[in-house]
Amino acid sequence: MAALFVLKGGVTANGSTKLGAGEFATLGRDGAAIRIDADADTTLLVLGGEPIGEPVVGYGPFVMNTEAEIRRAIQDYQSGRMGHLAP
Repeated sequence: MAALFVLKGGVTANGSTKLGAGEFATLGRDGAAIRIDADADTTLLVLGGEPIGEPVVGYGPFVMNTEAEIRRAIQDYQSGRMGHLAP
């Protein structure tokens, strides 16, 4: 499985699919090649990995398997149990 996320600029995938800043596209699972052409000064995030076949629940920046896990992640974040970034 693979996906593209355009952070800045724009791309054309396989000569026809256009993506601009903030747009996300998933690619097929067949492993076919893809051609990506930048339309301008572009920053592109390319993601890839094996599908894990588990349920996905998202809320804001949190992605878990169940709503209960989402609630727990929010509580952990609000209470400071997720750590802190150093300046």
